[in-house]
Amino acid sequence: MAMELNFESIVSMVENMITGICIFELKNGKITPVYLNEGLSRMLGYSMTETQKAFKNVRNSIIPEDLPILEQAIIDVLKDDGAVDFELRTVTLSGGMRWLQVRANLYSREKDVYTVCAVLVDATERKNVEEEMRQQAEKLHIVAAAEGEMIFDYNAKTDVMTIRHTEDIFNRNEIILNNYFGKYEMGFIHDDDAEYFFAVFRSALKSPKHDTMELRSRRYEGEYQWYQCSVTSMAGVEGYVTRVIGRLVNINERKLKEMDLKVRAEKDALTGMYNQGATEQLIKKYLDESVEELQSDINGLHAFIMIDLDNFKEVNDILGHAQGDKVLSETAMTILTNFKGSDIPGRVGGDEFAVFVRDIESISQADMLAAKLCEELRKSVPSAYGEIIISASIGISIFPYHGTTYEELFAKADKALYTAKANGKDGYRIFDAAATIAYHSNRRNNQLSLNYVETPAKKLEDLVSEVLFDDKIKESSLASVLELISSEYGMQRAFICDSDNDRTIRFIAEGYEIGSDENRMWREEFCESLSRSHKRFCIIHQYDDLEDEERSFMVEEGIRSLMYYPIYHEGEYKGAIIFQNHTEDEIILTEEQQNELRCLLRIINAYVLQDGFISRVPNAVAQIQMMDNMDNYVYVVDADTYQINFVNRKVVLASKSVQIGEYCYKLLSNSNEPCENCVMKNLDRANPHARESEERFNYALRTWTKNSACWLECNEASATCMMSCVDISDYLA
Repeated sequence: MAMELNFESIVSMVENMITGICIFELKNGKITPVYLNEGLSRMLGYSMTETQKAFKNVRNSIIPEDLPILEQAIIDVLKDDGAVDFELRTVTLSGGMRWLQVRANLYSREKDVYTVCAVLVDATERKNVEEEMRQQAEKLHIVAAAEGEMIFDYNAKTDVMTIRHTEDIFNRNEIILNNYFGKYEMGFIHDDDAEYFFAVFRSALKSPKHDTMELRSRRYEGEYQWYQCSVTSMAGVEGYVTRVIGRLVNINERKLKEMDLKVRAEKDALTGMYNQGATEQLIKKYLDESVEELQSDINGLHAFIMIDLDNFKEVNDILGHAQGDKVLSETAMTILTNFKGSDIPGRVGGDEFAVFVRDIESISQADMLAAKLCEELRKSVPSAYGEIIISASIGISIFPYHGTTYEELFAKADKALYTAKANGKDGYRIFDAAATIAYHSNRRNNQLSLNYVETPAKKLEDLVSEVLFDDKIKESSLASVLELISSEYGMQRAFICDSDNDRTIRFIAEGYEIGSDENRMWREEFCESLSRSHKRFCIIHQYDDLEDEERSFMVEEGIRSLMYYPIYHEGEYKGAIIFQNHTEDEIILTEEQQNELRCLLRIINAYVLQDGFISRVPNAVAQIQMMDNMDNYVYVVDADTYQINFVNRKVVLASKSVQIGEYCYKLLSNSNEPCENCVMKNLDRANPHARESEERFNYALRTWTKNSACWLECNEASATCMMSCVDISDYLA
C-alpha cells in the first residue's frame, strides 16, 4: 500500500534527500540560514553541528575569487524571474576545497526581508572529471601541432572518442576521450567553426554518410591552422550508426593562399576597401537573405550612402596621379574609421565610394554620419596655383523606404548625391528626406505599412515638431522641415537665413537647383529690405507693390510668389524664413492654411533661436502639445530680457501681430519699456513654485485678460516664466 503523504512524511523525505536543502533570509545584504536539512550534512560529510557552523557566515566559507558569483546570484534571485543556477567553490572545515552546484529561487518577500530556498549538490567529482578532460585536450593540442595527419574513431555506443597521429600508429600513442558528447567541449576548434563541426558530426550519427568540411583548429601555442576534415559514419548489425571515423589533413598553407587570392579579388588595391564588384555582391547577398526578416521589423532601418569627392579632378590634373592616389587613400581611411565592422564599405568608382550601413537606430543617425563625413573629408591641398579645396557630396537612401534591392537603393542614393552636387557641393542629402521621416514616424506608430500609398495620418504640425526635436543635428532637422512644408504647399525652394550665425539652410526641389551661391548676399539684402516693409508673415507676388530692386530680384530668380516670415531676437531683425514658388500656379491659401502656416513657423522660429524655454525643457514636443491644447492664451517669457520665447496656438490664431523674439511689454502693453507693475517682477525667484496674477488690458488680443504667472524654470543663471491669460472682458462689461 502506498505511503500516506502527510506533513510528517514530507518533512522526513526532505530530511533524507541526498541533496542539500537550505532556506536563507536576506536582510540589508546579510545572509542568515534558517533551515538546513540533514541531507546537506550527509552530502558534505559533516555533523549537523559542523554544517551549521560552516553555513553560519556563508560568505566566509566561499573562496574569495567566487564571491562576485554569489553577489550576482543574489541580485538575480531577488529579481524574482525564476530559479537561478550557479556554481562556486567553498572551503571545507578541514581546509580543502569543494565545488557546490546551487539552484535558488525567491520564496517570499516581507518588507525588507527576503526568504530564499536553495538546493545544493556536491559537484566536486564532476569538476575533477572535467579537469581531466581539459588535460587530455592539452595532449590533443600537442598532437594536432605535429606534421602529418590525424585520424579519429568515435564509438557511438560508448560515447568514446579515440584520436591518434598517423606517424604514431605503431606506438599506439592515442588520446581517449570518454563521455565525449556528454562532457567534452571541443574548445580547440575555432568558435566560428565549432557549431558547424558538431552539426556535421550529429548528422553523421543519424544515418550512414560521408561528408567533408574545412575548419580551424587551435595549435598548442594558441594559434589556429586550417584542416580538411573527412567524416564517414557506418552502421552496425543493429541497423543504426555505431561508429564515426574521420581524418584531418593540415591544409593551412593552401588555405591561406586561397584566402589571399580571394582578398585580392574582392579588395581595391589602392584603398584596401571592397572593390565595386565585391561591394555590390555583398550588399545583394545581405538583402536577399534578410529582406523578409528586415521588412517585418517596424523599426528596422539601413542606410545606403554614396560619397563623391568634389574637385578631385583638379588634384589629378594639377598635382598628378600620385597625389590623387594619396587623397583617395586618406579618404578611404576616414570612411573606414567612421563605420562599424558589420557595415559594407567599398570603392565603386574613381573617386566614388559607397557604404551600406546596417541597423541604424533612426534616420537622424544617417544625417549625423553624413554630416560628420562631410566635415572630416573637407580639406585643402596646396598647389602652385593656390589651394585646391577637396570636399564630399553625399547621397543617402534608406531601406526599406526607398527600396529593398541593391539597384533601387543605389539609384536613389545616386540621385540624392546629384542633388547635393547641384546645390553647391560639400553637403549631403537623403532621398526625399522629409517624406521619408514622415512615413517612418507614422510607421513606428503602426499607421502605415511598408507599401505606403496613403497620405501620412499625422498632422503636419505634429510631424514638424517630431522632426525638429528627434535628437537630430540642427541643420539637418531644419532642412527636413523645409522640405516637409514645401512638399505640402507646392513650393520649389525654401530658405532659413540666419544672420547671427552667418548661415543659410535650404531646400531646393529637383529641377530648381541654383547654379551658384553668388547671390547669397543679395538674398540677405532682399530679406532685410522686406523686413522693413513687412514686419509679419505675408505672401508676396511679383506684381505686388514692391521696390524696383526687390521685383527685379524675384524676376531674375524666377520667383512667381513667396511666403515670408521674419525672425526677431530681442526686438531686432535676425533673419527670415522664405518659401518660394517658381511655377505658373499662383499661391492662394485659405484662412485655415495661413493659420496652419503661422503655427508651423512659430515652432520653427523658436527652434532657430534655440533660446530660453525651447532649448532647456527635457521634452519639447510634449510641452508644446500641452500648451497648444490649453484653452488659455499662453506666453513663455524670459524674466531677465522680457523676450517672448514661445506662444501657444491660441495666441497665434487670435493675434496676427504676435512675433516670437519681441519684448512682451511692447506686444502686450504697447509700451517701450518694462511695465512698472509687471506680474513677473512679483514672482519670488527663490521659490520655484511661486505664482502671481493680475488683470491687464492685452493690446495684442485687444481685450482685458487675467494673467497668471509661474516659473517654468528658475535658477541663478536664468528664469523663464509662463503667463496664462484668460479673457475676462465679459465680466467687466
